[in-house]
Formats: sequence, C-alpha cells, structure tokens
Amino acid sequence: MASPMGWLRLAGRAPLLAFLLAAGLFTVVVVFPAMGRDARERVVARWSRLLLGACGVRLREHPAEGAESLAVRRDGHMLLANHVSWLDVFLVMAIAPAHFVAKAEIARWPVLGTLVSRVGTLFIERGKRHAVHRLNRRIVQALHEGRRVAVFPEGTTSDGSRLLPFHGNLVEAALHARAPVIPVGLRYLDSDHRPTDAAVFIGSMAFVTSLYRVLTAPSIVAEVHPLPPAEGETRQRIAEQSRRAIGARLGLPLDDAVPEAVRRARRPGSGG
Repeated sequence: MASPMGWLRLAGRAPLLAFLLAAGLFTVVVVFPAMGRDARERVVARWSRLLLGACGVRLREHPAEGAESLAVRRDGHMLLANHVSWLDVFLVMAIAPAHFVAKAEIARWPVLGTLVSRVGTLFIERGKRHAVHRLNRRIVQALHEGRRVAVFPEGTTSDGSRLLPFHGNLVEAALHARAPVIPVGLRYLDSDHRPTDAAVFIGSMAFVTSLYRVLTAPSIVAEVHPLPPAEGETRQRIAEQSRRAIGARLGLPLDDAVPEAVRRARRPGSGG
C-alpha cells in the first residue's frame, strides 16, 4: 500500500500519463503515415522522454570508454540490452528510437500494443519452430536498410540484481548483415543512487501492479550504459561477450540458470 506521498504522486502522474498515451495513440494512427522516417524518430524520442518524466523517471546516459551515445550511430546495427522492466523500451527510445523485438502477446495489449506496433516493433511468436528464422530475415532486412534493432537476449526480465544467460538466436541476423552489435547496460536507482526494485516487472507480476509501483515511487533514476561493439565469429560468442561486458559495467553477477519460462518457450533447433 502506498504512503500518503505515494498517493499524491499517483494523483499527479496518472492523468499526465493517460494524456500522453492518448496523444501517442492519435499520433501513430493519424499523423505518422504522413511523416518521414527522421521526423517519426524525433517524435518517438520526444514522446518517450515525456512518458518517462510523467512516470517520475529521470534518464541518464553514460557511454563507456570507447563507446558513444546511442544517438550518434546512424548505420544499421543491433543493440543487446539486459531486461528489467517494461520501461526499458522507453529508455532506449528516448535516446535512439529502434525496432524492438518483442513477444507477440504485447501486440494485443490495450493502447500500448497499438503504440509499439506502429513504431516498428518486430514481434515473435514464441514456441513456433520457424518463428526465429522468419524474424531473423526481417531483422537482416532492417539492418541492411540502416535501421537500429534492439533485442533483450535474456528472453525475459530479471530483478536487476544479476544477468541471466544471453541467447544468441537473433544475433545471427547481425552476423549475416555484417552489422555491429552494441551491448547496452540498463539499471534503475533511487534518488540516492542506490539500486531500486521500483521499476522491476518480473515473473507473474501483473502489468497494472508494476505500473502502480512506478507511479507511486519516489523519483527513479534510469541509467543507460552503451558499451563498445562486441566482437566474435559466432552468435554465441557475441552474446556472451556482450553479457560479460554489461555485467562488468554494472557490477552484476552472471546467473547461468535458465528461467523455466524461457526453457518452455524454446524449441529444439532454435539455437542458443
């Protein structure tokens, strides 16, 4: 149960968030068809920053040595990021709009499903044998067109205290397209710069519960850490190098146990 201050935060943030969702829905349905790619990306970045602000999230980008801001690179490339929250997408979008890979169920979410579909999200039907191969072909095409594609290779969210195994299935597309793979570390801190679980969206938690926790929380500081491109001759090596680089940057241990939900979603022949 939220404190009195938490209820005040909710009362102030919820109406603004509702307005932004309505405005975003109108924009992607009515305005986007008449806009060019660059203009759409500017709108998406601005809207994502406003949404984070409405949720009480302060965004900070900290490129590592040898890396650059996500907004700088304009060639086709892939981002590999750890996954903690539904907010993760908006952290990246606020800096550098990308085509995210997401589970197909999200397309059926009210409002948010329409929003993410209209900004170019690439959906995958989990558990279908040929879904990864079809998706990889679409990713290769996007990379050849000079687009930015973002993947959460853990296949699920964690509580932010560790890194789950990174699966390399979709990295195959970057290898085929000869596109750079950029590891990106994401984490959430409180106003005293200590780790917070306020943004965590994990396991069987309902989306409404997670949204309530975010909207009633004191200010959340969200950090985005771009790292130098990962190198390797195979998708597994690139995925593992990315994981280790993110773990070292964020000071997180590597948990090699594959969550049950991810094991159920995978099929023989899909690769790792």
